[in-house]
Amino acid sequence: MYDRGLKPPRSNITWIQRLQQRWREGIRHKVTPLGAMILVLLFTSGVLAFTTTQNVFFLLFSLLLASILISSFVNRLMLAGLEVRLDLPQHAMAGEPAACSLIIENSKSWLSSFALELVAPVGRRFFIPIVETKGQALVPVEVVWGKRGVPEPVVVELSTRFPFGFSIRRTRVAVRVGQALYPSIREEAGFRNVLSQIQQRAAMLSASAEAEFSHLREYRSGDDWRRIAWGKSSRGGSWIVKETTSTAEDFLHLGLEDHAPDFERTVSLAAFIVWELQHSGIPFRFDLYSQSIAVVDRRGAYDVLSLLALIKPSPLGTLVRNSNTFLISSDSIDGPSSAR
Repeated sequence: MYDRGLKPPRSNITWIQRLQQRWREGIRHKVTPLGAMILVLLFTSGVLAFTTTQNVFFLLFSLLLASILISSFVNRLMLAGLEVRLDLPQHAMAGEPAACSLIIENSKSWLSSFALELVAPVGRRFFIPIVETKGQALVPVEVVWGKRGVPEPVVVELSTRFPFGFSIRRTRVAVRVGQALYPSIREEAGFRNVLSQIQQRAAMLSASAEAEFSHLREYRSGDDWRRIAWGKSSRGGSWIVKETTSTAEDFLHLGLEDHAPDFERTVSLAAFIVWELQHSGIPFRFDLYSQSIAVVDRRGAYDVLSLLALIKPSPLGTLVRNSNTFLISSDSIDGPSSAR
């Protein structure tokens, strides 16, 4: 949201602080070369008007002074009533370029804002010809945050020299980001070895799982021929297969040591493993505290990454575990880890 936030609430400031604010705003009000020329002409016409008492110089002085006052007033109105919002992609990750959208909304119902210039957090400048009344303008920007979680507010700068270009009025806007960033899923040294251990454990658990008969159904393309019920198939005239279910609903459980010495690297390791396992099609459950998330597709992986985005180290955490839980920790990067 739009945040003049660099200023304290108006109701809690003293007249000295208000004067300091006005002074800082004046510093951000820059006179252009054209404006400097107009000021010189204003001064010159004023001197000539009061020394010669000629009406033409008084008229010129009045026109120049009115132009400057109107320009300053309209200049200020262009930035009034503007709100800035930063929208992140649905699945933004730390360390990866995020294609964000800076949305400038004009809350004024009677006046459009013209000739705006926006300086994005990455330093790029964008020119916005108009933001209509009760309308908005969208500026695509690419931002990279290095840490997971809710990012710090980003500062953008809005400026305008409308209507006459005599001066440039600037204002800084601190835009809060309300969405958390997933941890990075990039591979680091030692991550692939831990992933191999987990894949081997998943294969062992899958091979040892016992299957129980569930029901009969018609054959579908890709079914194993060894599951065909030959007796039923011969009597019915169509292929019938036996449907089975596993006695082990989930072959593998993953947990996170949430008080590891190198906690951030452990979280990155967990994010990497979760992403690689779902990409390989290996089903598992991620257990942490009172939550247990089943991951069988990308949607489940995003649920786990959302949990990892905001997790904090806690020595009092209690994990949901069973005999198949593989505890991800910083120690498992350097050496083999066992189920706990």
